[in-house]
Amino acid sequence: MILVTGATGNVASLLVPALLKSGESIRALVRDESKAQSLRELGAEVVVADMEQADTLGPALDGVDRVYLISDNGPTGAKQAINVIEAAKQAGSPHIVRQTAYGTPKSRIIKQHEEVKQALTQSGLPYTFVEPTFFMQNTMMAASTIASDGVIYWDMDDARLGMVDIRDVAEVAAKVLTSSGHEGKSYVLTGPASISFNDVASALSRATGREISYVSVPSEASRAAMVGMGIPEWIADGFVELSGGFREGFADLTTDNVEQVTGHAPISIGTFATDFAQVFGATG
Repeated sequence: MILVTGATGNVASLLVPALLKSGESIRALVRDESKAQSLRELGAEVVVADMEQADTLGPALDGVDRVYLISDNGPTGAKQAINVIEAAKQAGSPHIVRQTAYGTPKSRIIKQHEEVKQALTQSGLPYTFVEPTFFMQNTMMAASTIASDGVIYWDMDDARLGMVDIRDVAEVAAKVLTSSGHEGKSYVLTGPASISFNDVASALSRATGREISYVSVPSEASRAAMVGMGIPEWIADGFVELSGGFREGFADLTTDNVEQVTGHAPISIGTFATDFAQVFGATG
């Protein structure tokens, strides 16, 4: 039995059906009962629990062999994940595959992840860390300004970073959960090249048949835009801090971990742009 937390999130929404398709028994943890039905229709067992309430987590961990552990990016993210780790210790010794993030420790979001990493490595439980860099799919946040202005506005200057496609992250997660040899390892996940937002704009231009450009904006403008989109202020500040680290070259790197785990090269920004061209207003 594999428990997947955050089962309706970006990565888990790809991971759960992939694991079910491969014949695994999946228990999906959700906080909101209204989100449970679609998971049940896929064939997952669903448990409704609150990761911030430790006393609700026992049934979720009962009889579980492996856990894919995702928590919120918010101020209680570390508490949520540590509650699951403690419940796992009470339930036995399941292998915890923790999805963390690769970014500057100056970001409050990364500080939360580091707190969880320390708790997990000291827990006595078998563990693996999956550490994606900046998701290519994050660029979809710019779809509206691309549609209206033909412009990606972001606070990255000319920084280069090893952006990774969420689909690769989900596939790595599935392999780690269903094969041996991953205990104690940490996989930083990137795409095949370290790229800038100018490269993103060029790839989207080719894929959509439109002229798309990139304009770097001040951090204050980026924060205001995120808050205007409904992102909580604490998280928006954490993302701005992450961008500051990226501008300093923190994620200007590539790894071969996607290929080593999955057996194929990671998805490129060109393939991503082609696959999601309609999201960005492709012509024709």
